[in-house]
Amino acid sequence: MRFQFDQLSGNQRYHLITQTITPRPIAWVMTKNDNESFNLAPFSYFAPLSSDPALLVVSIGNKTDTTAKDTKYNLIREKECVLHIPSGDLIHAVNDSAANLDYGESELSKATLSLVPFVDTLPRIAEAKVALHCRLYDIHKLGESSLEACYLEILSVHIDDDIMSQSDDRIVIDSNKLNPLARLGGNDYALIGETVTIKRPN
Repeated sequence: MRFQFDQLSGNQRYHLITQTITPRPIAWVMTKNDNESFNLAPFSYFAPLSSDPALLVVSIGNKTDTTAKDTKYNLIREKECVLHIPSGDLIHAVNDSAANLDYGESELSKATLSLVPFVDTLPRIAEAKVALHCRLYDIHKLGESSLEACYLEILSVHIDDDIMSQSDDRIVIDSNKLNPLARLGGNDYALIGETVTIKRPN
């Protein structure tokens, strides 16, 4: 069956996109609220864009027609965040952090997660094996929707010692030990499962 996107609603397009472009990595983004608490939310409209400059993009919408999602509001105000790559064992914490809370009510107050020092302005989640300190590089509104592409520049990254090793001049991350959580359609998530290693051609 063929679907013409110009004949579908935004909601219909969303469900087709999220069930076909899979698996999608999850950006688990922590920002600072204006009451000094921390907001934590997952986003799967997320991808790396460039290594020089080191850029990511996270697409973030609004809560309502006139109210930005807390993450976007905080990013615009604070110009920075800590973006975590969650592992499979954090699936319930990630899912719970998607709840729609009032602004200033921290998802961390209901989660069994620990914060540890990271950078001067923001901590990181201790249970996440990868955490990237990012600053807001640019932001672009996407069409007529509330979605905006938030371009984030990576300033530093924490990687747990137990998932990494050194090979010549390269850091090697064990993907099985990281076991990154990925998003599918609907209420479905995916874990890494089988990996296949094939040498790239010259």
